[in-house]
Amino acid sequence: MRARWLAAAAAALVVGGCTHTAAPPAPDPGPGGQSNEQLSRFLPTLADYPGPSWDVELTAGADSGRVPGPYLDPNLTVEPAGCSDIPFRRTDLVAASAHGVVQNGIAGNAGEASVWILREHPGVDLIADSVAWAKRCREYRESLPGTGPADRADSDPTAVSVLPPTRLDGVEVRQIHFTDNRAHRYQGEGTRESVVSLARVGSLIVAGYRHDRDQEAAAVLSQTIRRLAAAKPASKPLADKADTSPLTTRTDKELQRLLPTAAAVPAGATLLQSSPIVREGTDDGEKNSACGRVPFEDAVGWRPDLNRDFRQIASVSEKRTDANPDNDTVSLGIEHPGTSVIDETAKWANDCAFPSLPTPQLEGINDAISVHIKGDPRSRTDYTATLMRMRGMLLITKPALSLQHSPLAKKMVDNLRHAHFDTPGTGPDPAPQPPDPTRPLPGSIAFPPPNIEATTKLARVGQGTLVDPETYHVGGYLPDDSPTRSSEDYLHFRSPTGAIACTWRKYTLFCDTPQGTYPRTPKPTDLQGRWQDSVIDFGWAGLHSGIAAEEPIVYAVSNVLPYGSTIRLQEGTECLMEPDGLTCVDYNKQVGLHLSRTDLTPLSATVALTADTRPS
Repeated sequence: MRARWLAAAAAALVVGGCTHTAAPPAPDPGPGGQSNEQLSRFLPTLADYPGPSWDVELTAGADSGRVPGPYLDPNLTVEPAGCSDIPFRRTDLVAASAHGVVQNGIAGNAGEASVWILREHPGVDLIADSVAWAKRCREYRESLPGTGPADRADSDPTAVSVLPPTRLDGVEVRQIHFTDNRAHRYQGEGTRESVVSLARVGSLIVAGYRHDRDQEAAAVLSQTIRRLAAAKPASKPLADKADTSPLTTRTDKELQRLLPTAAAVPAGATLLQSSPIVREGTDDGEKNSACGRVPFEDAVGWRPDLNRDFRQIASVSEKRTDANPDNDTVSLGIEHPGTSVIDETAKWANDCAFPSLPTPQLEGINDAISVHIKGDPRSRTDYTATLMRMRGMLLITKPALSLQHSPLAKKMVDNLRHAHFDTPGTGPDPAPQPPDPTRPLPGSIAFPPPNIEATTKLARVGQGTLVDPETYHVGGYLPDDSPTRSSEDYLHFRSPTGAIACTWRKYTLFCDTPQGTYPRTPKPTDLQGRWQDSVIDFGWAGLHSGIAAEEPIVYAVSNVLPYGSTIRLQEGTECLMEPDGLTCVDYNKQVGLHLSRTDLTPLSATVALTADTRPS
């Protein structure tokens, strides 16, 4: 027995090391000593996210479905061993989270910018442990077991890089870069890259995660750091005394500050704040008329106010976790001048025999109606709704106010009653519009008219020695990274002198000439982030000198493309490396470029240019 006890004691020393037992930490007088519900008040909300089309899920406490970083399938084996235990992804550390995604109405998610507030365990340096994990697991793989010859085992690799430390609002931020190198991805998933940011504020860790939303993610991460550092949670423009003056002159972002937050729902529940989708293209929405057309909702289009007499500004929902599939939702909007959606709905419901429901009396409500929309097996589910008007704003609840389980609607009404702004109103905002697709991007370079000299130059590309592209799928993202095999979508190469380095990312070639002397495009005055003026891109969107990107876009470690060699980037697009520089051509568009340290020259060929038809 004594021998077993000594063995156990020795094992404990090996595991625990020679550290002394620390005294219990003193209570944290700052935000770190607050409850999860209190910490949720420091999170960014919809009003803090720049631009339209955001869905922001706010949670006090751990949300098992939301942790920082790329998704890991819990049913798959992760190799190397131990790499599935990512320090910053441990759910028991999560105090509060804001998960923001941009919805585009076509392919779903068009980018993500999220923030978590984490609590460190005593004696643990979560940031140092996370950096150590990233260096140890620089390429981890999720293994998919096979079931037979027709279903072979496979694995999905992810490359991991530790970016240099940076600072945000005076706080050091460590960033870990992920590249998803799995073979089969959908175009709607966006780019392969994502970044986790980690910063310590007092006894708390702020973790940010971004995918395709660099500037927005930096804004909400910075906002959270500032609030925690100052111990000042997000405030709402509320006065003690109720008001009745119209709110129709306030901007959308000002009105979004009045939405209830995670503190308004039970602990562990998730609250969703949303702004309507704004995207390119047209959509006529539903084709129903008469009794099939609900006056306050288009149930088919990408947003509910399509072809309706109001503009939706935002909505807020409690995401239920019980067996009840109905989420309590409150939408905030503004009616078009000279219209009344409430009156229109009352007449429509009466004419179409949709029954009315009793509406609870709420102080400050000027007008209200509750209706039961009977389901239609072909096009509509059965539901109830309440429409209310207060201080010129239109409120729509689903289900009807008398059937809601949460306090969201009453909280929204109370916030509107007490809303008070110290500055003159500059609204209402016009309906948000998508970016103009015809507007040239910064650094756009026009192609000249076709000419014989350019045709001859571009024809040389198809005469070079065609290389096997397999070698060029290998690269290292940062200078100190060991080369790993990237996805089939990516190719990396450099000139023999190293003056030109290029990375092909599906549909677009990026090349960096750090010592180039050709004219550079200055940073656009309205750009808040990083401008890389030594990088050019050539692809489906044309030719550009300079790009906006927070992280390097061209891989630092790549294989040499020898002089006289041609690399096929995709069917119809090739590049030739020569001593005088790099020449690339898009045979389909009959345009190309020549790049060297001293020139960036757009080229346009005549119809005499023929495609390179050699087999790969």
